[in-house]
Amino acid sequence: MKRKLFPCLAIAVLVCGASAVRAGLLDDLGIDSEASRLVREQDYRPRGVERAPAQHSSAEGVPPLPLPAVPLRRTEKKNPPRPPVLIAKLATREQIDWATSPADADKLLQYLAKSMNVSFSAINLPADHIPADVSQAPVLYRSGIRAFSFTDAQREQLRKYLFDGGTLILNAYCGHPDFARSALAEMQRLIPERPPYRLSGDHPLYRSCYDIKDIRYRPLALQAGAVNGIPSAIGIDINTRTAVFFFRYDLSTAWDGLPADALRVIGYEPETAQALGANLMAYVTAERSAAIPLSKALLFVDADATKAGKLSVAQARYDGLWWARDNSMAMLLNVFQEQTGTPVRFEQTAVSLNAGQLFEHPLVYLTGTNAFSLSEPERSNLRSYLQRGGILFAEAACGRPSFDAALRRELAQILPELTLKPIPANHLLFQYPNRIAHVRPKPALAELLKTSGTVAPTLLGAEMEGRLAVIYSPYDLSAGWALAHAPYDYGLVQKDAMAMGINILSYALLQ
Repeated sequence: MKRKLFPCLAIAVLVCGASAVRAGLLDDLGIDSEASRLVREQDYRPRGVERAPAQHSSAEGVPPLPLPAVPLRRTEKKNPPRPPVLIAKLATREQIDWATSPADADKLLQYLAKSMNVSFSAINLPADHIPADVSQAPVLYRSGIRAFSFTDAQREQLRKYLFDGGTLILNAYCGHPDFARSALAEMQRLIPERPPYRLSGDHPLYRSCYDIKDIRYRPLALQAGAVNGIPSAIGIDINTRTAVFFFRYDLSTAWDGLPADALRVIGYEPETAQALGANLMAYVTAERSAAIPLSKALLFVDADATKAGKLSVAQARYDGLWWARDNSMAMLLNVFQEQTGTPVRFEQTAVSLNAGQLFEHPLVYLTGTNAFSLSEPERSNLRSYLQRGGILFAEAACGRPSFDAALRRELAQILPELTLKPIPANHLLFQYPNRIAHVRPKPALAELLKTSGTVAPTLLGAEMEGRLAVIYSPYDLSAGWALAHAPYDYGLVQKDAMAMGINILSYALLQ
């Protein structure tokens, strides 16, 4: 492609017509099945509530434990201090809705204390009292049988809570279809700009503590459509952190230790439910400190509105999890500008993959955390773009295998004559402006690679007429750009991720 097709130094990120609504997520979860009818029609009765919901305003956060009315004498036995609160179970006015299994959260935490030697506590909290301070209750847990919806005020409080690093868990008690249907609808109202999706088996939910490869469901769940070994949890991500979890198949009865014949349950087998609960809490506690990366505190503003002669990035969307991390590319551009002196433009625009605007940009950046599929018009336009001199830079955010498999499949359909293979160590990509001979993986990647030191850098590429048309990192780089902790990511440490990103931008501009 001749340079005249690139009037600006602009990088495009693919936009492929995302749909915010995922109405089909419940289609194969047996909401209208005979099993669901049996669950809906059985008799539910609230059980004894061990603690009344904590009464406090949303501005106060969860109150501290009260001091004793009478000071204890030194000779009296003192109660041990209460462990920090991890879970706040949301209580509604109808006890039959939320209190059919009032001790489920407590018993899950007791299981964690016994099996993992970690101590946390749970409280009951009125559903209209969302903590203003996430640290007071990092997890909000809503389990029930009734169809429900949050008020506008509750949604506003919940959104702030979630974007501040909190986690919401929705669980259909006994797999009740009314709760399940309303839970998915409410997720989409709560964060309409971030679509819910089926969490794949490479998500940390299935590996953060226990490696759950054999997911097992109860017989009634199998009748409703569940398949042993196939993941079914649904989530919503904020950046790459899953902030909302929805379980159509019940966890609560297993956590509570309810006898198998006590109720009809569309849910997980107890062993799987306990492992999922442990993984959930491990993921939440590890990700909470990483929920708001340093880059979120930094604001990059263009000194002037001029576009000419500036390197810019257009943020992409496609039909999938296209948004990896807020501000990550802006952080990379900032360091790129400081190191190379190249003027950059921080304001981001969007470019459609099947639009002619794609050809205005020398480099296209495609990232994501889950499997995706492109349409034939999108593939055709991208094929033409690459054949005419454009460069595709792809990165598996979080290093997820599901994205990796999808990208390789798409590339095989777009350019079947090309082979994606490792870029040699002596290539310009590893020489300029940073010499990159070794990189240090983050702990999760180091464990995957079975190493405790540095490794050779890994980038894959596909050549056309002596130049790289495709540059692909199967390991995460954007967490390093964003200065995000991201404990479960298969990626590189910040210094090496930044160096790789700068070299890729430089290579594109030199072509």
